[in-house]
Amino acid sequence: MDMHEPLHHLHPLVWSHDDERERHALFLRDLLVPAHIGVYDHEHGRTQNLRFNLTVDLALPIERIDRLDSVLDYDRLRQGILDLVGAGHINLLETLADRIVELCFGFTQVRGLHLRIEKLEAHGDCIVGYETRRKR
Repeated sequence: MDMHEPLHHLHPLVWSHDDERERHALFLRDLLVPAHIGVYDHEHGRTQNLRFNLTVDLALPIERIDRLDSVLDYDRLRQGILDLVGAGHINLLETLADRIVELCFGFTQVRGLHLRIEKLEAHGDCIVGYETRRKR
């Protein structure tokens, strides 16, 4: 891959095409999770499908070795999201997003992130959601 080609799997809010610095990122794309979420009465006592897209910008490792304990394991990010969603009813996507940001920044390797949460069943004619970009 040419270093000047766009990196389609890295969200442009994380990787600017004008930025020539080396970047490393992990991503979860299209993670579908049933969640107890919403403020309206009709949203309580049922689940709604959410779609998560998360890209985390990683600090460069000083030394990389071919062992899982030398990198941030994307399964820890995935399971962390599943645990947060499974912990009980959440009213707002913004609250859930803040908890995911806190989870990600609990890993010292994470320098920044881009998170999109989509609420797939809120309306029949569109998808609604919340999106945030944060840096440490």
